[in-house]
Amino acid sequence: MYVALSLFFGVTNIKELIYSDEIRILGSPKQLEKAQNVLETMQPLLKTLGEAQARLMIQDAIDEHHLNASILYKGNRVWSRRKILRNVERIMEKGTLYGNKRVRWLRLGSMLTLPATPADFKPILSKYFYEFLTLCCGSIAHYNLAGWIGIYPTVDDLKRFFQKNEYGKPVSEWIPEWKADAKRIVDDIERMLYPFRSYVKSRQKRQTSS
Repeated sequence: MYVALSLFFGVTNIKELIYSDEIRILGSPKQLEKAQNVLETMQPLLKTLGEAQARLMIQDAIDEHHLNASILYKGNRVWSRRKILRNVERIMEKGTLYGNKRVRWLRLGSMLTLPATPADFKPILSKYFYEFLTLCCGSIAHYNLAGWIGIYPTVDDLKRFFQKNEYGKPVSEWIPEWKADAKRIVDDIERMLYPFRSYVKSRQKRQTSS
């Protein structure tokens, strides 16, 4: 039996579907229905899997079926690999996380600074990737998406962040093993940001295992 709860954000009607003890879905009624239909085909196998493998299976389904609903497993979102990697590609093509004008910082008093966003500001960093960075990768929100871009405006800044997040750790080491969907995304991002280093690392692993 499924329980639907209505959550209202302004004029947008977002519903929450409690699909099972482990899985909740957030989205519009059409998004919920589509995600529910996909999960129904997976449910017998999902019940047999541990959390890490279940999250990978759900992630594959999200991307294969282009699901726009947010699927939470044990309270934590399962992330679309496709959406994030496509955004990383755009950022790397441009070389920056913003499209036209940089974010400036406005100083208020001696302690406080706020991001001053230009009126025609066009970010390349997507809201989805921004949420992934702040919820999974070891970064505070920096007020909002524009604030994050103000701190990390270029691809080189993004590379430095993945090498050492705001808690002093590589992002790949920050994410716990059970969050396998996020770890897979970070592995892919690092292959894109540091292709030579990733090649050497992969070769070393093959030599060690042989």
